[in-house]
This record gives sequence, C-alpha cells and structure tokens, in this order.
Amino acid sequence: MDRVLAGVLATFAAAAILIWLGPEPAITSWSAQAVLEGTFAWLCWRLWRRPMADPLCRRFWGAAAIAGVLKSAGGVVRAVDFAIEPATAATHRTVPTVLVSLGSLVLLYFLLSRPPDLVGRERVRLWLDAATVLIATGVFVWSIALTGGEGATEPSEVAFSVVGAIIMVVSVFAIVRLLMTREAPFTRATGIVLCIAILLFGVEHALNPQLAAADSRGSYVLRLVPPLVLALAPCVEWTRGTLSRSVGPPRRVKVTVRLPFLAVAATQLMLVIQLPLDGLTIRSWGTVVGSVVLTAVVAVRQSVVLMENERLVRRLDESIEALGRQEEKLRHAANHDHLTGLANRAFFDHHAQRLGDGDAGSGRAVLLLDLNEFKMVNDRFGHHAGDDLLKMTATRLRRSVRPGDIVARLGGDEFSVLLADTTAEDAVAAAHRILGALAKPVRIDGRTLRPSASVGIAASDTKPFEALLRDADEAMYEAKRRNSGFYLHPDAAA
Repeated sequence: MDRVLAGVLATFAAAAILIWLGPEPAITSWSAQAVLEGTFAWLCWRLWRRPMADPLCRRFWGAAAIAGVLKSAGGVVRAVDFAIEPATAATHRTVPTVLVSLGSLVLLYFLLSRPPDLVGRERVRLWLDAATVLIATGVFVWSIALTGGEGATEPSEVAFSVVGAIIMVVSVFAIVRLLMTREAPFTRATGIVLCIAILLFGVEHALNPQLAAADSRGSYVLRLVPPLVLALAPCVEWTRGTLSRSVGPPRRVKVTVRLPFLAVAATQLMLVIQLPLDGLTIRSWGTVVGSVVLTAVVAVRQSVVLMENERLVRRLDESIEALGRQEEKLRHAANHDHLTGLANRAFFDHHAQRLGDGDAGSGRAVLLLDLNEFKMVNDRFGHHAGDDLLKMTATRLRRSVRPGDIVARLGGDEFSVLLADTTAEDAVAAAHRILGALAKPVRIDGRTLRPSASVGIAASDTKPFEALLRDADEAMYEAKRRNSGFYLHPDAAA
C-alpha cells in the first residue's frame, strides 16, 4: 500500500508540473483527475473483495467503487472534449456534470444511509447539533454560491453551482454524523478524509463558473486536489482499518460539545468580514439571517442540555438515596436475624464487647433462654408452625424488657437478653416477666399452644462477657434439669 500511496502522490505531482509547463493544461488536468478517481475506484474494489470483511463495509466499498468509476468516466469525457474541440469544451459540461454528480451522490447516500440508534433527548440533541452545523454551512454556501453565480452566463451554470452547494451541505451533515457516532463502515480517519474530499468537490462545483472563466494553469492544478484527497481515503482504510465496525450503542464524542459554538463563531466571523467589505447586500443579509437562526437553534440546544443535566442530577440524587437505603438494609441484614428481626449472634457479641469495655463498676446480666419442646412442635405441626412460634417468642421477648436492652436470637430456638446497668434482682425480675409472657396461650395454624421456656441467668459487675455467657448457659441447663423455669447462677453476686 505504501507503493500505491507513493504512486498517487507522484501522479499528482507529475500532473501539476505538466500543467504548469506543458502545452495542454486542460487535457492534462482532466486526464490526471480521471487517473486519480480511477485509482480510487480500483482501491475500493480491492477493499470490497477483501476476505472476512463486515457485510456493511463490503456494501459501502462496493458502492464507493461504482462512484469512483462514474467520476473517472466524467474526467475522461472532459479530457476527450478538450482534445477534440478545445474551443467549445468549456461550455459542454452536461454529461461530465451528470457523471461527477452521480458519483458524489452515491458516496453521500452510503454516508447517510445508516442512522444512529438514538432515542429521546439524545436524538433531539443530535439533530440540533447537526442543524447548527448545517445552518452555518448554509451561510457559507449562500456566500460561495452567490460568488459562483456572479460568473455564470447560462442557467446550466447556475444549476451546476446549486448542485455543488447541495453536495457541500450534505457532506457537512455526513461529517457531523461521523463525529457524533462510532458506528460506520470505515474508520473515523477514513470517513473524515472522504467527507473532506466530497466537500472539496462541492466547492469546485459551486465555484465552477469562476474556475471556468479563469481558464488558468493554477485553476487546473486546484481541480486535482479533490480527486487526490478522494484517492487517499481507501489508502487510509488499508493502513488503519480492519473492515469491521462497532456494533454496540453509538457514542457521542467530546468534539460534538464544541461544534455548535464553533458554528456560531464561524458565522459571526463571516459577518464581521462581509459588512465592512460589502455593506448590507443580499449576501450579507443572508449571513445576518443565518446568524440569528443559528443563535436561536443553539439556545434551544442549550435548553435541552440543561433539562438533560437536571434530569441526570435528579437521577443521581435518587441513586444516592437508593444506595443509602440499600446500605441500611444490608447493614440491618448483616446484624439481624432474617426470621425474627432480632439481633443476631454477631451483633449481640459486638454490643456485649462494647458494654464490657465500659465502666467496670456498672452491673450487667445475661439471660439465656431455650424453648421447651420446640422440636416436638416442628415434628408434629411442621416447620412453618415452628417459625411462627419463634416469631411470637421474639415479639413477647421485646415487650418484656427495657427499650435499651438487647434481645438476640443466637440460633435455633435459643435466645439471649443482654441487660446493662442492672443487678441480679433486676435480672430475676426480667426472667419472671419473660416466662409470664411466654406462658400465655397462642394460636398457631389453627391450634392452641402453651409454650414454655427455661431461662439461665448470670449477673456480675466484673466478669467479662464470655464468662457471663458460659454461666448463663450452665444456669439454663440447670433450670431445664430442675424444670424450674429459670435458675440464677450461684456466682451472680460476685
């Protein structure tokens, strides 16, 4: 591909030298254009035949090859006209114009034939961004078309300038589309080169009356620039492309944020240049109107952006609140039993450790409770009845102690109560309240149950929590052995 690129650049350089020094600059210029456009068609054909290419990429490069053939044919016809009838060739442009215009339109069709999959405000913003650039381009086209029209002597020349202006506008739209999305049948660099080439062809069409009237060697060299840039596009694709495309959601790029403001700045600059030179002519009035419309579109676009930002801020606030609620739920789930809602063993141990690290002289007590005949309830009435009994037990435990006391389910049918700032007598009183509350009959699954429990009590001013829990466990088993309901560990006064 390096040799092909070198050949393209050598063709341009040789043609430019022959145009400046040779006897027939017009024939040389149009012949060189045909060669460059034919090279473009050949390279596109090779890309179309490249194995393992994406289907959309193949269709695009096949169409580009057709466009290159049409444009090359137009250059051949013009070269033949100048060779056979050089005196009238400048005025016989119908067939070449049709061929060249068709080639440009084929390329533009495939540049625009795949709209981005955007919805809602994103789609609106895309179209507003495109509209700002199109209006700015329209202002430029207005000026350049009027310039071209000033040199036109026939309606066909005016029509030729209009075709060029249309190609320019649509080309800029294609450029904007390529900058705003990532889904294209070519690399971004290739797309930009293609659009620049078509844009240059549009400028050539719009200014064709002036170029034809000039009939100078310099104008013939300038005509070689658009086909040169066009021939570079497939070279870029061969070098940097993979003949694949992005199939994910299209993404906007940072440059689109600046495009509307660049468009406004460009029209304002044109107005500053035209008013001192021309005054209020039809050309400058067009620039004034375009500038006003463009400013209005940019204002609408900014309103859409502000609304979108407000919506995003609201969503962010809602997301933060939802995360906070979720964090609270996770923290609660980590520290509480999922069936009864009581504290779990981890939370109970942590709170007991904090209580033990406090004032050594403050009394504390642990009550360890185990339901009697809980296994019988599960076996006879099912696990759902056992779960209901556990939930009822948790509710009655919470109601039987002080608000600051910690009630936990340690596992199975085993519960524990941690009392702070208390005495052994207060712990015994709490055990009496708990046993009295639990002894009340309860209806579970249509059956009346009279639950009972065994409570072990351990109290101390100085013992660590682990020792208290062991004492309470021993006392609970002693209460079960004695069938006394509760038992106070003998070391409770220590």
